[in-house]
Amino acid sequence: MLRSLPSVVVASLAFVVLGAAPARSQELVATNAASTAVLFPVTPIVPAAAAVSADATAAAKAEDQGPTFVRATYTPQAKRPMVLPALYASQVALQALDAHSTYSALNRGGVEANPLMKNVVDNRGAMMAVKAGVAVGTIWIAERMWKKGNRAGAIAAMLIANGVTAAVVANNYKVASSLR
Repeated sequence: MLRSLPSVVVASLAFVVLGAAPARSQELVATNAASTAVLFPVTPIVPAAAAVSADATAAAKAEDQGPTFVRATYTPQAKRPMVLPALYASQVALQALDAHSTYSALNRGGVEANPLMKNVVDNRGAMMAVKAGVAVGTIWIAERMWKKGNRAGAIAAMLIANGVTAAVVANNYKVASSLR
């Protein structure tokens, strides 16, 4: 297996490099609204309307300079407060601490009180997957709220989720220390 691995890697690399068609961005054409949204996520810059001029020389001079471009629309993005990424990081850290505190209590003779997690704590991989899923799900919900305009709700949801998780972690460590 190991002797054939380099030849497999070289063959697949050659297939990707030689089999790929060159991208020609000049030939991309947006045929409908869906492809326009994918190809041009922001409003493209369009040529400005030519000014009507009575003087033919002024029009010829304008053509020599090239087209004038203006932005059709511009919507500034709301700046994300620094507290939101900090809340995301703390949610991940709290989920990791929850797993650690749970196993600390279980190793000292404690039992899992959460009926949803009783079947998961026996398998560390499943426990880590659940904890990662909870953290990612919480962050995803807050991001959706933020992007849909509910900025205060996104921050409040993360504060509540972090507060609940912190209370669970504190309780787990309290139980673990009382079982010594």
